[in-house]
Amino acid sequence: MSEKGIKFVFCTGKQCERVEALVGDLANDVYIIGDSATKVKYNKQVLYKAVIENKLGKKIINDLSSIDERQTIIACTENTAFVLNHISLSELEIVRGSYHNVSFINNFDEIKDDFLKITVHDVQQKCKYTEQLLSKVYSNVYIVASEEGWIDITKQGVNKGTTINRIQKQLGIRISETIVFGDGLNDIDLFSATKYKVAMDNAYPELKAQANLIAKNNDENGVVTTIQLLINE
Repeated sequence: MSEKGIKFVFCTGKQCERVEALVGDLANDVYIIGDSATKVKYNKQVLYKAVIENKLGKKIINDLSSIDERQTIIACTENTAFVLNHISLSELEIVRGSYHNVSFINNFDEIKDDFLKITVHDVQQKCKYTEQLLSKVYSNVYIVASEEGWIDITKQGVNKGTTINRIQKQLGIRISETIVFGDGLNDIDLFSATKYKVAMDNAYPELKAQANLIAKNNDENGVVTTIQLLINE
């Protein structure tokens, strides 16, 4: 891709530092849009961040706890992801799958920094219902249930699509020159930033309906396989 002048960008809900840990040297000279598009890093330097003010974030967390205390709340700041001390080992394993820097606290009121995002993992798979409840109260943040088990809450107007637009503008890349890959409902906004949309075979039907191409699923290296086919045409 580098030889052909193609820029590759990681765009994920995962913490930027988790992506760096997963891909190692492949992160060099590559943009990482992480933390649900609230943070951009390039060569380990933070280029952009978008935050929810601390007071508002804590109010949202309190409301989430009132809806169902069994949910796992992950409160992400620029430097770490906070979870409660009593989190179960099974939930901690899930958290560590997406977050490299994790800190443990007794209460979310201990957090002093502003929030990049607030994420919920719900083993009961009721996130779409929770999203509906929150959306009735909070019109000043962006709330999306990317799937039944996950919710992301970020600054109003900040999503994968808007942050990709920032990279496009910075690099002078047009929408007609951009290809994106997605599988979750939070990728609907990502699809708005491009002319060419690739949905994975295991993607949500709502996303697949907007795609130009359906690729093999994630377990079959669908992204890599499709990129190889496209650049070798």
